[in-house]
Amino acid sequence: MRFVRELAEPWGLLLAATSAGAAWAVQLPVVAALGVGVTVLAARAGVAAATRPKPAPELEERALPDVEPGSPEADWLRRAEAAADGFRSISGSLDAGPLADRVADMEPVVRETVDTLRRLAGRATATGKALKRVDVGAVSAEKARLRKELKTADDDIRGDLTQSLEAVQAQEDVHARLSNAQRKLLAQLRSGALGLDGLVARAAELSAATGDSLLDTTTIGELGEQLEGIRRGVVETEEATRRSLG
Repeated sequence: MRFVRELAEPWGLLLAATSAGAAWAVQLPVVAALGVGVTVLAARAGVAAATRPKPAPELEERALPDVEPGSPEADWLRRAEAAADGFRSISGSLDAGPLADRVADMEPVVRETVDTLRRLAGRATATGKALKRVDVGAVSAEKARLRKELKTADDDIRGDLTQSLEAVQAQEDVHARLSNAQRKLLAQLRSGALGLDGLVARAAELSAATGDSLLDTTTIGELGEQLEGIRRGVVETEEATRRSLG
């Protein structure tokens, strides 16, 4: 609380002590002098708390890349988020027991997995926008033209043509890397979303059999293994695309 913090400020305590000393110096009773000090301290803290500007909010983490509405990545992300909601709903409906405990422990991992998928979806959108900046048709045509010119070029321009060809080749390489990354991102988004769908279906199936004696710890543990496989695949894709694209 800001008022309480202001009471502990050194300058406020010094001012209160000075006021109490002045009151005692003019021969006020000790109790009255202390009362003056307390009153001054409280008044000073109240004014400071009311007028001191609020601290600026801490900087948030870097904003996630936007996901293009209506894009394939947006559709798969929406499906993954719906699966996470379904998992949370199942978790809240389970009676106390081993399955409920296991599902509750899995909820944070499900949320973490969806958060990673959200980053992958943003990266897929960013990759798609970058791809549109490279006219691969024009690049291929220019590459073919330069190769043709090099066959008959004089020595005095061969170096320039070679440099131009290298520049065009670099653009083609960038386009290839972006295309590969986009395919990998979309494939993982689909795999992750469908995997979470399957996890929810399996959890729902087990929830319907909570009274079955065959529902042992091994069967329940399979849920965690299934989720870990989904999480690991998503994380590995994020790391791989970060390495390839920077």
